[in-house]
Amino acid sequence: MSLLRAAASALLAASSVAATGVLLPLYVYPSAEYNDGAANWKPVVDAAAATSNVPWLVVVNPADGPGGTGLPGNDDVNYISGLTQLNALANVQTIGYVHTEYGTSSMDVLQSNITKWASWGSSSSDTAVQGIFFDESSTNSFEYLNTAITFTRTAFGNQQIKTVCNFGSAVKATEFYTICDVVIVFESALNDPNYPVYESTTTIAANTPGAGYHDQAAVIVHDYVGTSADGRTADTTLLHTYIQEARDADLGWLYFCSGGYNSVTTGPATVGALAAAF
Repeated sequence: MSLLRAAASALLAASSVAATGVLLPLYVYPSAEYNDGAANWKPVVDAAAATSNVPWLVVVNPADGPGGTGLPGNDDVNYISGLTQLNALANVQTIGYVHTEYGTSSMDVLQSNITKWASWGSSSSDTAVQGIFFDESSTNSFEYLNTAITFTRTAFGNQQIKTVCNFGSAVKATEFYTICDVVIVFESALNDPNYPVYESTTTIAANTPGAGYHDQAAVIVHDYVGTSADGRTADTTLLHTYIQEARDADLGWLYFCSGGYNSVTTGPATVGALAAAF
């Protein structure tokens, strides 16, 4: 890691304690056409660049993990282009995706994928990721996660990395906040009767151990459409309200989108509108 990049990461780590940031699972393929400069990711790059005072964690996932080649972007020029652009922004940390299958995935396989992610930093291009996103985390697998996260910190050899644990629902046990830098305590639609609904600060309070843990907590609303649980229209005005309420509650991280994980440009909660709401 360059001295400039290390300094930027240190500043980002410090700023994320005091300010609500964006945690974006960027599962959209980088390019619309081969070698187009990662055109599909440009709205994310532009949104992050427009909010230089807001920390962003951007989760990348070429192949349900780093891919089999062990090379940056799984040796895909489109991923390499997108990663380079994101990593050029001092307020962005790119995070590598792995899935734990609720603590049942082979630890050997998990550690192999973490090692591959860590090796991306040896490329001549700025394709390094600065942390790991543990999807499908389980509150019944503390020792499993603790082993994986301890391995991660050793593999990266850098305490400025971020470990993100996606439980997707309430995490009241404080022990998880001692090992996960970011704890996703809510991942659902805005208001779908088949799933937990988002109720702003009520959800934040109910899904965390208390106010002292809000700065590590994250909420993701992946289908911001229709109306809220209390009947308000899901528009950019309500989006702004939710973000302000989250910041007032000292929430660490959030993400709202209207197109699920398949689009960053579907309104009203486009990635640009999310940035503008800050």
